Amino acid sequence: MVCGVITYDENILQQYADSLYRQAKWIVFFTAARYGVVVFFVAAVLGALIGLEKRVGVDAANTGVIWILVLTLIGVAVGVDAGKRKAFNLKLQAQQILCQRQTEINTRK
Repeated sequence: MVCGVITYDENILQQYADSLYRQAKWIVFFTAARYGVVVFFVAAVLGALIGLEKRVGVDAANTGVIWILVLTLIGVAVGVDAGKRKAFNLKLQAQQILCQRQTEINTRK
């Protein structure tokens, strides 16, 4: 049984590196949004449970809302940091692929 011969295509490496850069472009935004949404919902649910249990007044409810917003902003900040680290790793991987591609191009001649 004869299998088809696979030939080397340098453009695949370029396409993969381009894909990594596209992912890195938006990952900070999406990671920050995801962290922010998760923290918001967790804080809101916990705040609602505490509010129902203690039957808090208006001032305490307003303070609870402020805490939910502060925690959400902290979650977004942590998400931005995590997204930047992920973006850096994707860009580094893309650079390694581009370096391998360029090495292959230079040594082929």
